[in-house]
Amino acid sequence: MINMNNEYVIGFGGANADLHIRCRSQVLLHDSNPAVTSSSPGGVMRNILDNMSRLGVPCRLLSAVGRDPNGRMLLASCEERGIDISGVFISETLPTSCYIDFLDENGDMFVAANDMALMDGIPGSWLHENRQAIAGAKAIVIDTNPSEEGLIQFCSYARAPIFADPVSAAKAGKLNAVLPELFLVKPNLMELEHMSGISCAGSDGIKAAAERILDNGCMSVAVSLGSGGCYYADRRGDSFTMRLTPVENMVNATGAGDAFMAGLVSAYADGLDPVHMVARGLACGRLAVQCVTTINPELSIEKVTKELEYGLQILS
Repeated sequence: MINMNNEYVIGFGGANADLHIRCRSQVLLHDSNPAVTSSSPGGVMRNILDNMSRLGVPCRLLSAVGRDPNGRMLLASCEERGIDISGVFISETLPTSCYIDFLDENGDMFVAANDMALMDGIPGSWLHENRQAIAGAKAIVIDTNPSEEGLIQFCSYARAPIFADPVSAAKAGKLNAVLPELFLVKPNLMELEHMSGISCAGSDGIKAAAERILDNGCMSVAVSLGSGGCYYADRRGDSFTMRLTPVENMVNATGAGDAFMAGLVSAYADGLDPVHMVARGLACGRLAVQCVTTINPELSIEKVTKELEYGLQILS
């Protein structure tokens, strides 16, 4: 358990068992595709905190698992990384959440599916019991796997800056209910379009959509542009696009967004400014896509510093 006198980051969101399926050749629809499979502990929030622990940040997870083998596996994986799991809700009736992704021959996501019904069953009384831990955090991360009501209740206890991951276009709309409470939201283009209602087909659209999010109360936006890097904007009027030279051989893209968020939050916890926050996030994402597993086990501040030597560009 984390000593409550220490500075820590708390994360509220998904923890689940992951199954990854990568095709050996071009994907053929409506047919059986030769593939390589692997499994791992996962979930957006568990992954973010796993990455952050490798960057030296004390973390506490608020999530839910079932009383089953997958749940025990997830809790053990967190304990191994030193993540505080004393606030994890254990359901007696629902199974641990699961996620399956189907990757093309290049390692990019072709389609994915998840069963996160367990997150909707998190009781409000459990959140209330954890209110002191929420209020005591130095920084906070949320994702959209909990219910909208759960996110609203959680944010009402928060005292530190809240970073939010929309997770998917289908779930991103939940954040609109708490936008004024957020310090930063990290959407990709699909999620940004869904949240803002503005087409992001070009750079002008991206900027307009980000401005809509800011107008609706969020303090800052970091838009993931894939190989194009990140577009950042905030309510102080600062904005820039930053990118690193893309890797030549992308092995697995599924963990890039989680690593990017971990870089952002850890940099904030270290007292860095937005430029250095985004730079660390991009470097963490670049390290993630070079590894077959969702979490790169070699992630560290030293590795991040080395990654930043790969053609970092800041564009107006």
